[in-house]
Amino acid sequence: MRNLIIILFTIISILSSCEKKEKPIKPFDRGNIATNVAEMGNNYDQHVFFNLDSNKIVKVINKLDWDIAFDCSETKHIIHPNNGRGVYVAFTGKSNFNEVTDTAGYKFNWGQPSLHIDSLAFGQWWLKNPEIFIVNLGVDQIGLPVGFVKCKPTLTSDNKLKIEWCMLNENNTQTSIIEKDSKYNFVHFSFINNKKLLIEPPKDEWDLFFTQYVKRIYSTDLKIVQNYQLAGVLINPNKVTVAYDFNTPFNEISLSKLDSYKFLSDNDAIGYEWKQYSFSTNSYIVLPHFNYVISIKNGFYYKLHFVDFYNDLGVKGYPKFEFQKI
Repeated sequence: MRNLIIILFTIISILSSCEKKEKPIKPFDRGNIATNVAEMGNNYDQHVFFNLDSNKIVKVINKLDWDIAFDCSETKHIIHPNNGRGVYVAFTGKSNFNEVTDTAGYKFNWGQPSLHIDSLAFGQWWLKNPEIFIVNLGVDQIGLPVGFVKCKPTLTSDNKLKIEWCMLNENNTQTSIIEKDSKYNFVHFSFINNKKLLIEPPKDEWDLFFTQYVKRIYSTDLKIVQNYQLAGVLINPNKVTVAYDFNTPFNEISLSKLDSYKFLSDNDAIGYEWKQYSFSTNSYIVLPHFNYVISIKNGFYYKLHFVDFYNDLGVKGYPKFEFQKI
C-alpha cells in the first residue's frame, strides 16, 4: 500500500511538472489623456466628423453644402432639413402644386436634433398620401435668403425617395430620385444644385459630429419655449451611446462605474449644454465637470469633457476637448 501511494505521488508530480504555466495577462494600456480641437470657426461654417479611436478628424464639411438628409435605414425614412444653414419646413396639406403659391398661413417646423419620430420636420410623411411641403432654403455664403421650394416626397416600392419639386413661384416640377446607401446613416440632397450628395463619412468611420442645429428649449428669461440655433455635438447612433457623469471628477471615472450609468442613443445625447453663455462677459463658459462616458460599438469606452470653446486668438467656435479610454 505504501509503495502504491509513492507511485501515485510520483506520477502526479511528473504530470504537474509537465503542465504549462499560466502566463500573466498584460493589462490593456488605456493610454494618456488625448486632446483635440474641432475647428468650426466663428460662424460655425465648418462641421467636423471625429473618430475617437484614431483621435482624428475624419471629414470637414461646409454647412452650406446641402439642404435635406434622407435616412438610409430600412425601416425609417426620415427627411431632415439642414438647420445649420437655416433650412426649415412647412406642411401644406395640399397635393396640387398650383394650389401652393406663397407661405401665408403655414406653420414652419425646424425638426429636432434627437430625430425622435414625434419631432421630425417632415413628420412621418411616408405613412401618408403624398402631399406638398414648403422648404425655406436658408441663407447663402453672405447671409442672404436663398428662397423657397415646394416639394412632394414619395416613397417608392424599393424604398427610394422620389421627390417632385420646383421653386415656390413656379409650377413646372422636376423629379429627383434619392437612393439609400447602407454604408451611410444619411444621404443628402441639394435643391440648389439638384443632386444627391455624400456629406457624411461612412457610418463605421466616425463617432462624433461637431455641427450647428436647432433645438427647442425653455427660455428662463422669457418664460417661453423657443427654437434656438446652437453649436453642439451629435453622435453616430450606428456605433455610439452616451452616459453622463457630472459628479465624479474626470480623472476618477473608471470601468468600475460603468454599471451605474444609463447609456442613451439620442442623436443629441452630448448636445450643447457643456457650455453656457455669460451675459456679463458676453462670452461662452465651458463646464469641464460635464463628463460624458461614450460606449463604442467595438467594445471600448471613453470618457470625454470639454475644456475650451475659444482658440488662442480668443475666437469662438473652436471646441477643445479631452478624452481617454477607460
